[in-house]
Amino acid sequence: MLEQTKIVLANVSFDFALFRKELTKAFQWLTPTDFEKLKNWCLENYSGRYHEILSDVTNPQLSL
Repeated sequence: MLEQTKIVLANVSFDFALFRKELTKAFQWLTPTDFEKLKNWCLENYSGRYHEILSDVTNPQLSL
């Protein structure tokens, strides 16, 4: 599931709204271990472009 999620995110990375939607869905489905792995992968690959989305989705309590 983690690898499939990475593929989906890479394929929708051109669109801000789609990236947010897919990332949100992925974090709802993944186990806590895979959640951390995906979070780290996203930070390595997309932190510059989608830093705000990553912060909102991975730390929802901070965006309240």
